Amino acid sequence: MAKIVKPLTNTQVSQAKPNGKIQNLTDGGGLYLHISKAGTKAWRIDFTTPVTKKRVTMTLGQYPEITLAAARQMRADVKYHLANGDDPRTIKRDNERQQLLESNNTFAMIAEEYISRQTHLSEATHKNNRRYAEYLNKSIGGMPISSIKPIDVLDACRPVESKGYLETALKMKSLAGQVFRYGVQTAKCERDVTQDLKGALKQPPTKHYAAITDPIEFGAMLRSLEDYNGSFEVKCALKLMPLLFVRSGEMRYAMWSDFDFDKRTWTFTPRKTKRKTGISLIVPLPDQAMDILTELIKHKRSEFVFPAIHTTVQPMSENTLSQALKRLGIDGDTHTIHGFRASARTMIVERLKYQEKYIEMQLGHRVPDLHGRAYNRAQFLDERREMLQDWADYLDKLKA
Repeated sequence: MAKIVKPLTNTQVSQAKPNGKIQNLTDGGGLYLHISKAGTKAWRIDFTTPVTKKRVTMTLGQYPEITLAAARQMRADVKYHLANGDDPRTIKRDNERQQLLESNNTFAMIAEEYISRQTHLSEATHKNNRRYAEYLNKSIGGMPISSIKPIDVLDACRPVESKGYLETALKMKSLAGQVFRYGVQTAKCERDVTQDLKGALKQPPTKHYAAITDPIEFGAMLRSLEDYNGSFEVKCALKLMPLLFVRSGEMRYAMWSDFDFDKRTWTFTPRKTKRKTGISLIVPLPDQAMDILTELIKHKRSEFVFPAIHTTVQPMSENTLSQALKRLGIDGDTHTIHGFRASARTMIVERLKYQEKYIEMQLGHRVPDLHGRAYNRAQFLDERREMLQDWADYLDKLKA
């Protein structure tokens, strides 16, 4: 007749004391509490392996971390695996390996790895991405990236959205998507779960950069630029912006090595499209721009045309030009640095009657031909050179 084992009680387990000998308090079904000579308590289970038919012992965990109830549940799991022909020791090793893998593949760790590899991005973009990651990490940073669900990402973005920072919430979701796609590429997760969140966050109202497009008002602003009494380099940058209407970042990161004074051109790869296309933009330099640059190079103190005020190894800061406009009494609701692009586009087409494709190419936009292919960077260079010279002469008339 089989021996009947009386199950343990919580009191028995908690009050069991060491007696200088190894003790095994049996709970039945192969489960017992092993008490070492030193008094350490650990749950163990004996069972017969399904393949070799050998009697083996497996440690389930320490008491009190593993309670009596938890140990009994683990015993039931062992019985389940044995019934399915699986070795519980193999299952345990696989689970431990997976837990270790997941602990090294948290969202925060993968996000940091991804952001650190984006060396082609500007310092400002890096700073913003780390800020978005910090917000996300508050909710999902410690979670294994493979176990994160769409609702987890949404819950991480909701608090920011509820405060009215709609653009930031969207940027957080966007960064999360980039991290997940990187995780897929590096076999850290199966898919980008943010794909299931399309339309889940509120869209901010469309924001247009303020731009003056009235010729008379634009002329008055040009005269204000001539009166700027701050840094000479900043003044030169302000005067070049309406002439060349490049993006502010492209102006700030301009290098002297990109300028060919003989050919009267400035050739660079737009930072905004560098990763996607790698196509350079050629900016023909009108007489007025050449005059500014010729005077500016006499004061050269860096490889950057417009270095930062306190260092020569970094470009002018992102807010320098915007602050310069504000000092002139031109606020962001009236005109912005980016607004010079809209001003030029509008007036060159409406006032000077140039074809839109020339201005779009000069803005660095992708302009397809009749067959849908993008025009070569050097195409219509003569036409664009003529357009920029006419534009510069037109600006002279406006500010006269």
